[in-house]
Formats: sequence, C-alpha cells, structure tokens
Amino acid sequence: MIKYILILSCLYASLMSKSYDFVEYRYIDALDKSIKLEGKITFKKDYLSVFYPKSKKFLEYQNDNLIYKENDVEISLNEMQSQKIMQYFEILILLHNDDSYASEIFEIQKKDNKIILIPQNEIKDYIQYIELNKEHKELKKIIFFLQNADKITIEIDNEIY
Repeated sequence: MIKYILILSCLYASLMSKSYDFVEYRYIDALDKSIKLEGKITFKKDYLSVFYPKSKKFLEYQNDNLIYKENDVEISLNEMQSQKIMQYFEILILLHNDDSYASEIFEIQKKDNKIILIPQNEIKDYIQYIELNKEHKELKKIIFFLQNADKITIEIDNEIY
C-alpha cells in the first residue's frame, strides 16, 4: 500500500511540474558583449530550477532559498548576487504560474503583440521594464531591460515534459 502511495505521489509531482528548453541571451553593456546560453528550466508551484548543461551550472530556488552549483559543487554567492537572482526567479515563477498577480507589482502596458511590465516596487532599482511575448497564451519570450543598460532575453522553446 505504501508503495502505491509513493508512486502516486511521484506521479502527481511530475504532473505538476513543467520543464522547457530555453535559450538565454545576455547583453553586458559595460563590455559591449553578448553571451548565449542554452539550458533547461523547470517550474513547479513556488519552485524554479535552471540547468545549463554546457557549463554544468545549476540553480534551484524554493522557499526563499537559492542553491547554486557548478560541476555538482555548491558555490556560495554574496548576499547582493543571491538577492538579485532570487528576484528574477520570483518574477519568472510569477509570470509562468499566474501573471494576473503581476498587476499588483507592475504597471502593465500592451503594445502590438507585446506586454510591457514596469516595476512599481523595489525591483525598479534593478529592472527598467520587462517585455513579454506570448503565443496562444503561452509565454515564449521574456526580455529584462536592466537599469545598468544590460539586457537578458529568455526564449522558451517547447515543453519537454
């Protein structure tokens, strides 16, 4: 009996999560340099993990806790780095799970086929605005325009499981 409950619990957990392949482009204004990263992103309720296979980097965020690993070795981040990453991850979780809450922390503007989110709380210190592109109600691209003129673009590919 316990075996069946465990199997059902694992099945339920896997059904409640969604994973996607993605491509991330980072433009670093101070260096006038662009970087392309490919990875897998997994969403669950109040959970996000990102894995970059080529560089063997893994980030996991859950319950206000961020874990960062390189080559399966946990790496310590300073408080500011950690807080910025957690804010980005919280935004990604919000936009993936239920973007109706977004109106509480962003001014929302619709332009052409894009949704522009302008931060209204402390994240405006880091982010000028966020541009969303959706196809058939599925989030396909997120662009973070940062206050320091850097830009992070995330293109979400097909769901992989």
